[in-house]
Amino acid sequence: MSFVRLFSAISVCAAMVACGGSQKPAVDPAAPAAGSAPADSAAVSAEASGAKASVAVPGAGFANKTDRYSYALGMDLGKAIANVNAPVNMMLLMSAIQDVVDSNRKVLMDDSTAESALQDLLLLMQQNKEADAKAAAQKALDEQNKFLEKNKQDPTVKLTPKGVQYKVITEGTGISPKASDKVQVHYVGALLDGTEFDNSVKRGEPLEFPVNAVIAGWQDLLQVLKEGSKVKAWIPSDLAYGEAGVPPMIPANAMLVFEVELLKVFAEVPPAEEGVAAPAAEAVPAATDGAAAQPAETAPAAEAKPAK
Repeated sequence: MSFVRLFSAISVCAAMVACGGSQKPAVDPAAPAAGSAPADSAAVSAEASGAKASVAVPGAGFANKTDRYSYALGMDLGKAIANVNAPVNMMLLMSAIQDVVDSNRKVLMDDSTAESALQDLLLLMQQNKEADAKAAAQKALDEQNKFLEKNKQDPTVKLTPKGVQYKVITEGTGISPKASDKVQVHYVGALLDGTEFDNSVKRGEPLEFPVNAVIAGWQDLLQVLKEGSKVKAWIPSDLAYGEAGVPPMIPANAMLVFEVELLKVFAEVPPAEEGVAAPAAEAVPAATDGAAAQPAETAPAAEAKPAK
């Protein structure tokens, strides 16, 4: 297998993990000096290989362009391997590169064997990714349950019918919305650790939407508030995005922390008050006492009640 094909395969493996929602930052592993590999050839993972930041001064210490792009190739390979969530024997990896590029050295695998080994790596990376995701989801669930249990002991914290905890910042005096109403709100959304994922206040644009068009936790919360209210709310994951989350911004089983200001309630207006024409006579349902239904007279257009 050529060096380019090997490099590409490793890069693809790493990209699959990186795109799968890994929260680990990409780092450059410490480059081992020639001949400094450990004698026991112990396998090391990207996390344990010793990472360091990129050189602060571009091109510092390189005599010519060849040296610079040679080091740059090594950086790219290192970054790919840093994202491989499986043990990597760095001594064998460096040896394989030398075997491939040096015609005087013997390559220890044929292409078919190498491709099979990389398929094994892909499978292992996928298994590790799934195990990591499962562990992270369980950790998030445990953390939110612990937080909510403690938070509800605060006498200023209230509870909605479905279990959203909230604390009143400003008490509103207007009407409370129904599920069928439309509302205008300002909000700031964050995770339990304080990571902010949305902020209508910073955008300077409040959001308008039907109450029944948002996550269950919001629906439950909004209907206990009054117009003009501002609250801080803690929405459990089962009333938000659950185990699926919304990668990469909202992880699995993430509890959401919101500051919500209910600016306006657009109460649903009955059709008759909107100037909607009365239904045709044939649309009137039949009487339920056995008597024949009497056709209703359609009101003259001139007498139609104007919209408010």
